[in-house]
Amino acid sequence: MSKRAKRANDGPATDLASEGAEDLLKLVYRDVDEAMALGREILARPPAERLELVQEVRFQDVNLCQVLKSQSKRAGCKDPVEGVELARLAVDISNRLDEERHGRGLVVSAQVTAWACLGNAYRVASDLERAEEALDEAEMRLRRSSGEPYTEAKIYRFRASLRSSQGRFREAAKLLDPALAIYRQDGESYLEGKTLMQKAMALTYDGKIERAARLLWRGLSLIEPWETSRLFMTSRHNLIGYLNEIGSPDAALETVHRSRLLYLDFGDPSLLARLSWLEGRLNRDLGWVDEAEVALKDALNYFDRHMGWFDAAMVLLDLATVYEHHGDGAELQRLAEMVPMFAAWADLPEMLAPLALFQKAAAAEQVDRALLDRIAANMQQTPISFAPMPGSVSSDRSVVVCLQI
Repeated sequence: MSKRAKRANDGPATDLASEGAEDLLKLVYRDVDEAMALGREILARPPAERLELVQEVRFQDVNLCQVLKSQSKRAGCKDPVEGVELARLAVDISNRLDEERHGRGLVVSAQVTAWACLGNAYRVASDLERAEEALDEAEMRLRRSSGEPYTEAKIYRFRASLRSSQGRFREAAKLLDPALAIYRQDGESYLEGKTLMQKAMALTYDGKIERAARLLWRGLSLIEPWETSRLFMTSRHNLIGYLNEIGSPDAALETVHRSRLLYLDFGDPSLLARLSWLEGRLNRDLGWVDEAEVALKDALNYFDRHMGWFDAAMVLLDLATVYEHHGDGAELQRLAEMVPMFAAWADLPEMLAPLALFQKAAAAEQVDRALLDRIAANMQQTPISFAPMPGSVSSDRSVVVCLQI
């Protein structure tokens, strides 16, 4: 029997139920529209005026909390300070919600997720100490509530990202296992796939490339490209990098050639720059140094223009390996003369010191591949390499593109 015929047989009771559902849906849409309007009003004000503005009763809305959390996530990579500020507003509003109006369960859930969002925003802004404190607060509030499983899973994922930013990759990978269990139990294949990709990244930094590649394949199989195009593209990009890392540069370069149209259609300049970076590394490893030089120069120019300083430094070291292979001391010296552009790291000696070592070695004509690999490895292990610097184009690190969580 068709749904329409069944409804006819059910008679007036079904008609009334359907009308009631439609009315409820209209109310939900109206509430969301109102929250979006309030969000736009907040964003239109200077940051210094926003906290006072949200003290007004009309801003004490649970849907507005969700709007601000979403806006915080979107703002984070481009403007980490704005991301933190919006998450703080979500926390402030959640603490003022009326339990009689919204219900205690919904209010507590809004508070837990707002604190978790703030913790992740602090992580993106490289304030790892405050990120830990905010996630602790979210977890404490979650324990006091009924413990909604999806919220718990989100906190696990945020905490895992924080551990990666702290360079504690093994812990990060383990923290994702309970989140995966929650998603599998409820058949949430998309969230399971996304979390598998996050775990693959942690395993990559922990040196477990082959296992990371297997997890990434599994994760990709659980999502559809049209569901989240950026997630699909960044994951595919990571997979190409894994193929190279496990000793299959030919297969990796073939995958690049087959994927080029996808990159161009996606149209993200930062991802295209990372494609050039990846192609440069692949061509270098295959011995095609002229092609490697062209691709790496393109990537370096992009990160230099867009102040992606960590990425620029890593590409510079990759380009130095090409010139070292050529025995081109003049070009190595030219690269060494670019080191002063990293003055933004004046208060980060752990980042400047390795580059200063390269500069000194180039001046003394003592650069070799072992030295360059050692400098790159040291820079990859510093906490700043896993979190975006203010002004950087994104939170992407090395040829591994970080996924939004």
